[in-house]
Amino acid sequence: MSPGRPPNSALVTRWRHILDVAAAEFAEHGYGQANVARIARQAGVSKKTIYARCPSKDDLLIAVVDDLATRAHTATTIAMAECGHEPQVVLTQFGEQVARNWVAPEHLGFYRLIIAEVPRFPQLAAVYREVMDRFGTTLADYVRQQCALGTLSVPDPDAAARQFGMLVYGELRERALLGEVITEQQVSEVVQRAVRMFLVGYSA
Repeated sequence: MSPGRPPNSALVTRWRHILDVAAAEFAEHGYGQANVARIARQAGVSKKTIYARCPSKDDLLIAVVDDLATRAHTATTIAMAECGHEPQVVLTQFGEQVARNWVAPEHLGFYRLIIAEVPRFPQLAAVYREVMDRFGTTLADYVRQQCALGTLSVPDPDAAARQFGMLVYGELRERALLGEVITEQQVSEVVQRAVRMFLVGYSA
C-alpha cells in the first residue's frame, strides 16, 4: 500500500457511501436535475474522486443501478442458499426477496427513472435487462437442478423463471407505482399464491 493511501476496505466503504448518496440524488431529482457537485459535497469528497471512477453522470447512474442490483441479487442468493432445497421453501424465499425489492422506495424510484430516461439514454435499457437476467438465471438454474432431481418437471426453465418473477412482483410493483403502500402481509400472500400456482403447474 502506498504511503498515505487508504486501505482497500476504506476505499470500498467510501465508494459505497458515494453510491448511496448518488442513489438518493437520482431518486429525488431525476437524471436531468441530479448534480454531481451536490453529490460530491454531500458525500464529503471532491468531484475529482467521483470522476476518477465514473467519467460522466451517465456512468455514475449506471454504477448506482448496478450497485443496487448487485446488493439485491446477493441478498436473494444468500436467502435461497440458507433455506435448503425444498422447492416450496426456496421459491418462497426467492419470491419474497424479489417482491420486497420491487416495492422498496429506492427500487421503485429507479424503475421510474429508467422508464423516463430510456428514450434519451438507451444504455439504461441494457442495464435493466442485464439486472433482470441475473435474477432469472439464478432461479432458472435452481429449477434445472430440481428437474434433474425429479422434484420438478419444467420444459423451459428460463421461461418458467420469467413467469414466476412476474407472478411475484408484477401486481405488487404496479400497485406500488400507483402510490399504494405494500405491507409484508400483502407480499406474503402474493408470493404464496405464486408458489402454489408454480408447483401445481410444474411438480413432477
